[in-house]
Amino acid sequence: MINKIILIFLIIIHLSSNALAEKDKLIISVASSLYKVSKELANEWEKNEKTKIIIIPGSTPLLARQIERGQRSEFIITANYYWLEWMLEKGLVEKDSILKIAKNSLVIISGINKPIYLDINSPEFKYDFIEQISSSMIAIPHPSSVPLGIYSKQALKSLDLWDSIEKKLVYTSSAQANLKFISQGEVNLGISYLSDAIFSSKVKILSQIDNKKFEYEQPIYWAAKVKNKNNDNYFLEWLIGDKAQNIFKNYGFEIISKKENN
Repeated sequence: MINKIILIFLIIIHLSSNALAEKDKLIISVASSLYKVSKELANEWEKNEKTKIIIIPGSTPLLARQIERGQRSEFIITANYYWLEWMLEKGLVEKDSILKIAKNSLVIISGINKPIYLDINSPEFKYDFIEQISSSMIAIPHPSSVPLGIYSKQALKSLDLWDSIEKKLVYTSSAQANLKFISQGEVNLGISYLSDAIFSSKVKILSQIDNKKFEYEQPIYWAAKVKNKNNDNYFLEWLIGDKAQNIFKNYGFEIISKKENN
């Protein structure tokens, strides 16, 4: 009898310890293009908070579907609003928690050893671009679902290139997979986020695609609280504070003004 009581007592202690451990960490699903900066953000957060951050990186559509299938996450950070709308429709995130947390830009890149030069402001740009892929291809993530692919298609249409090069496109699964594919020299050209390209020693930036001049939707990162989680929104508010925004800026992102979330 005493042994049974001791066993039950030990089980209760074990379960209580696990419950406390679960409360001491935040699991964040993060778009792959934010992986590097999210590690720095986590380090900064943990300096002053008791909760440890666990990062789950992946493409935005993959993360959204993982949460739909039951993957535990307290918060999700996506690379566009479309997938947050999808999650809202399925009741997976809390609408009132949604915030913009950072912005990005698109750049045309090539492998570091490719002898390629492109000037997006040149009258010959369209001809030069097509010439560079005449015997090669251009890589972008899939425009049917991956945010970088969606933005890239918009940009290529605005540059009046899409119809001319559509048959030359190679589709990849995510922003990070796309960057790696281009860096390996598998294609002559590709499109990347500025924040990814500037920290890669294996690619070079040929031209930045100004979204104001060429009228494509600027990449914006959104954060939201996953529904039915007990955590408050303090972490999300922290992401738009000065300390976190300066970290985003140091990693090549454009910061969000407080007015943009009002």
